[in-house]
Amino acid sequence: MTAAIALIAWIVNTAIGFALLLRLLRARRRVPALAYYHLVTSVAGLGVWIAFVATGSALLAWTGFAVLTLHLTLGDTLMVKGWRRSNPGARGIVYFRAMTSLVKRPLPLVHAALSPLAWFPALAAAVISS
Repeated sequence: MTAAIALIAWIVNTAIGFALLLRLLRARRRVPALAYYHLVTSVAGLGVWIAFVATGSALLAWTGFAVLTLHLTLGDTLMVKGWRRSNPGARGIVYFRAMTSLVKRPLPLVHAALSPLAWFPALAAAVISS
């Protein structure tokens, strides 16, 4: 059950991320390389996770979870770097400020909010599979 929850959240979040990337490309805005790495790790990890769901292999579960963790780290880095670019003189808890700035942008907010819905069930599924 937890593997299926992670899978659904992962698929939905990858689709939202792809939509966000397309939005940037259509607006002819510069897309940082980190955004492409973020998308590639999502798709690669999703492939590993689908293989885990199909086989039940603990190795695939932990590999998929590791790629998901890397993917989310890249996403958080992308979010914070983007916020810092808009707020160069800001000090304090930058991550929290970057997260709260998403309230004004619904699609990125949903994208960020879905991340734990994939990560925690993926962790649970990996632990259960071991």
